[in-house]
Amino acid sequence: MKKPQNKSTPSTNCSPSCKEDGRTRRIEIFGKPLLVKGQICSTDGIHYRQKEDPLQLELSISPVAFCPAACPFCVAGQPKGPEKVDPARLETALRKLKEQDLVRGIKITGGEPFSDIVLLDEVICLIYEIFGFSIELAISTNGYGLSQMHRLRHLSHLETIHISRHHYDDVINRVLFGGGPVPDGQELKEIMASVTYPDLFVFNCMLLRDTINSPEEAHRFLDFAIETGVPKVAFMTCMPCNDYAREQSIPYEAVIRRDDPCLLFTRHFYDHEACHCSDGVYLSPDGRLIEFYGRSTAQKYAYCRGLSYETDNHLKAGFGGEILF
Repeated sequence: MKKPQNKSTPSTNCSPSCKEDGRTRRIEIFGKPLLVKGQICSTDGIHYRQKEDPLQLELSISPVAFCPAACPFCVAGQPKGPEKVDPARLETALRKLKEQDLVRGIKITGGEPFSDIVLLDEVICLIYEIFGFSIELAISTNGYGLSQMHRLRHLSHLETIHISRHHYDDVINRVLFGGGPVPDGQELKEIMASVTYPDLFVFNCMLLRDTINSPEEAHRFLDFAIETGVPKVAFMTCMPCNDYAREQSIPYEAVIRRDDPCLLFTRHFYDHEACHCSDGVYLSPDGRLIEFYGRSTAQKYAYCRGLSYETDNHLKAGFGGEILF
């Protein structure tokens, strides 16, 4: 396996000045125009339906900038400093979004959110206070600090905890995280066993040319997930955010193949040429089942696909996008 190198390049985001077309709609948020996705993803790649009002977006919140890992394909680049969100200003933004009914789901990401469990708990409580427990709330983590999850007062209300895990071999996986202190397979197995509802967890696995690069390797990863106790795996193509990611990016279809006899596909969705995804079930050699999900995504879009609130305490049109509040 080649040694990871991280050479970040600036991300590209949609500007409110983008032109509206049949795929998009223009909304106003905090007095500013914003072009957003106006169609529902198609199951056949041909027939699309227009979204009904209100048009809603997923909101990503990064409570902390710090991350102990250094993944070479991370869009955020190298680990950042100690910056954190201001809960009071975050509350103001969340209440404004609630008033306009603009949020359909929330993902807490980072940085590494579990690196400050007290702040993470405060943010989660604030979200449920404003949006209620019906809001879909997920957390993305590399597993660092995950053993503290029981300190979260509303753990049972979370929709999903996405655990980044990019190889079934602990040594290779640790290299992919830049040597960061991520949990090994045995530690993850113990974490899964500590909850009464393990369907809370999903492994997020990045497909890379030097690692999970074939159907056989995907099978091995799925077998590992079964042994660990994680009930679902998400396979994703690399966003071509830097040289390493561009070199290592591999087509999703080369790994998760429709003619694979071990996979039963249940759904496919398309967003024109921007991205496509699929759901299904994998049958292991010993007869056990696990769900999988896969997504292939292009580098940029001509519209805003989500909102982000980052540690600079601004609400933006996507990560690194135009400031809205």
